[in-house]
Amino acid sequence: MIIKYKNSEKGQAIVYLAIGIVVFLGFVALAIDGGMALADRRHSQNTADAASLAGGAAAAISLENSHINYKNWDCSNGKPGQTAYLAAENAAIARASANNFSIDTNPSDHNGVVAICGSSPHSWYGDKGDIYIDVTVEISATTPSNFLQLVFPKALHNEVDSVTRVRPRQPLGFGNAIVALNYKDCQGHQDGGIMYGNGEIVVQGGGVFSNGCLRGNGQPNVTIHDGGAFGNDLDLGNANWDPAPEKITEQMPDSMYFIKPPPDCSKPNAYNVSSLPATLAKGLYCITGNLTINGGDRITGTDVTIYVPNGKVIVNGTPYLEISAPPANATDASPAIPGLLLYLPPDNPNPVTFNGTEDSVLQGLILAPSSTIQLNGTGGNTYVGQVIGWNVEIGGTSDFSLIYDDSVVYNKPTWIELAK
Repeated sequence: MIIKYKNSEKGQAIVYLAIGIVVFLGFVALAIDGGMALADRRHSQNTADAASLAGGAAAAISLENSHINYKNWDCSNGKPGQTAYLAAENAAIARASANNFSIDTNPSDHNGVVAICGSSPHSWYGDKGDIYIDVTVEISATTPSNFLQLVFPKALHNEVDSVTRVRPRQPLGFGNAIVALNYKDCQGHQDGGIMYGNGEIVVQGGGVFSNGCLRGNGQPNVTIHDGGAFGNDLDLGNANWDPAPEKITEQMPDSMYFIKPPPDCSKPNAYNVSSLPATLAKGLYCITGNLTINGGDRITGTDVTIYVPNGKVIVNGTPYLEISAPPANATDASPAIPGLLLYLPPDNPNPVTFNGTEDSVLQGLILAPSSTIQLNGTGGNTYVGQVIGWNVEIGGTSDFSLIYDDSVVYNKPTWIELAK
């Protein structure tokens, strides 16, 4: 008898199953370890952001309590600026500790915080340029693992950083006395920042800035003391400029001409009226419709903000106006806004026209970011403040004088931003 034996394939499934289980468990391990690594990185980044913001807030509070603004900024040893950035570092360390991370003031090991005073000089940005405190927090951590580190030994170590920038109080428009926000150039365009007429135009204490065209129409003599003239496009015409205007590429960011919070016409001492009375009590005047002031009118008042949400502003003839906004550092002006004399919000494009205000005194910021503001010079008029509009036209047949003083115009409070 012949017996034949056949090779059997029994047991092969077990081999494949064993290999499959190993591969499957590997993917599970990768998913678990990878998820833990990503979660830890997210936690590290959140902690770095929180610590950096806490440091920025501490610096901002220190600057506010010390009444530090753009003009008296000083970060040298023993000065309030240094006090602010030291407070920032201590606050960042405390916040990181609350999230179970230990950092110090030496970030060389990627576990630390450093706060520095910085600046970015610009000729059109005042004598100090863009000034700030940067609070930089770096955090590193390693996620424990039993599998992934065998394949990717560096994948479980993460290093993150976060930067909060703190800027001190400063006026809108980077401290320029006259700001035109219209970004169009001069070619075939009649708007922007325009000096016109045949009189003397004198700006004292701040510059003239245009996002787009800076134009001279007629033959005015334009003299700017303690500042310059800047535009993204220049058409100087026959105007006599001193100093000569400079062409630049920078434009005014939105943050430098917005008022926050806006006027609140529902508060006590907010007067909702269609015209201004002869004597203005302290407070906020919310104009329903247009604001018209005619020759022969006499209006006086201090600590006043005039808010025109929907209408236009027309001043004709030679009325006598002696109106001032609350000082920039006022703490009890509400609902009037410190430093803000006349405000048309960004959604109101109606014009603001001053045709003659002889022997008048106006003090504060005129802000109408979507409007054409026209100020015609008249003898004896004194305007102390700042003018910011979509288009700004200044001149006429008589002389015009604007004295810029950042203590009487609206100042942005100290503010912080997460820069990285």
